[in-house]
Amino acid sequence: MLNLHGEKIVRIEKVVMKFKRPRLIGRNARIGVHGNMVTDPVVRIHTNSGAIGVGWSRLGREEAESLVGKTVGDVFELPGGSNEAGTVIDLPLWDLVAKLSDQPLYKLLGARGSRAVELYDGSVYIDDLGASDEEAVEIFRDEVKTGHDYGYKNFKIKIGRGARWMPVTEGTDRDVLVIHSVREAAGEDAKILVDANNGTTLNIAKDILERCEDVGIYWFEEPFPEDVAFNEDFKQFITERGYDTLVADGESGPPPPSYFDMVKKGWIDVVQHDFRAKGLTWWHETAAMIEPWGGQCAPHCWGSLIERYAHAHFAASVPHFSLQEAAPADMPGIVLDGWTMQDGCLMVPDTPGTGFDLEAGVIEEGVKREDGFRV
Repeated sequence: MLNLHGEKIVRIEKVVMKFKRPRLIGRNARIGVHGNMVTDPVVRIHTNSGAIGVGWSRLGREEAESLVGKTVGDVFELPGGSNEAGTVIDLPLWDLVAKLSDQPLYKLLGARGSRAVELYDGSVYIDDLGASDEEAVEIFRDEVKTGHDYGYKNFKIKIGRGARWMPVTEGTDRDVLVIHSVREAAGEDAKILVDANNGTTLNIAKDILERCEDVGIYWFEEPFPEDVAFNEDFKQFITERGYDTLVADGESGPPPPSYFDMVKKGWIDVVQHDFRAKGLTWWHETAAMIEPWGGQCAPHCWGSLIERYAHAHFAASVPHFSLQEAAPADMPGIVLDGWTMQDGCLMVPDTPGTGFDLEAGVIEEGVKREDGFRV
């Protein structure tokens, strides 16, 4: 029997990793240029037995000092996960407890999904402002090629140019052109997703689906802010037209109180609350809640690279996971134990914990920087 109260937290380290993307990431419907860098805070928790839990966390120094001396059982219990005190280090705690259990995280969570976690490249942003139609087609052909070079097969496209960056009609026309261009470049077997970041209206979203009927859009993400009347109407339209398109939503927060009622009614198919903001404990509980309703899990996780490993273990633990968000980038300084990518899927290993850590030199350098620490 695992005794988490026998494991005392004796040391905590934080290292902020910086990774470079292969190209600049542009705008979405709401926000300007996102840049080409990723900043990822990694926390390592040491216990008196020598076990180490590693994962993404925004933990601050004072919070870390308050946790040192506590037992793992003070902040985490099975099968539920982190309590309020442990939420800030939720992902490192799950990694730690899986290691203490001598099993991979996905098995600790239930192991009811596929270990081949299908990814999509979510980095196809609004990168064509000022370009002609012909130039835009070339831009997105090149972006798909970058994704292919990094092993991705599926692609999510940011749309909603008419919300802010272009006149509405011109912007919608360009959205449709880009969707068709990405489909052509990605190939007929790719899943093509679109994400409006709440930058289309109900009628514009319908218009885009009609004009892209030949594309076979896999899911339409955040067409407009979640709304009972709009979501019911949109789902009815999709059903009447015979489209297979899923409605994905929930990233922008907090969603309205009616959100999970809409999931239960089938008006929102894919739940997308942010994986880092909510944590694995929240997602573990929420996945169990939405499963009987037919809801699918696909947490938002843009802006991080290292959380994908805990995320993929969660995906492999549930049977109703949809697709995992990711993006091309180079990740020097990390240590992966058993991870591979095959045919557009991240293959979850059977090594204890998440199978992720940092190189020793990176840790020593990182804790000495202003944005890192060891307590």
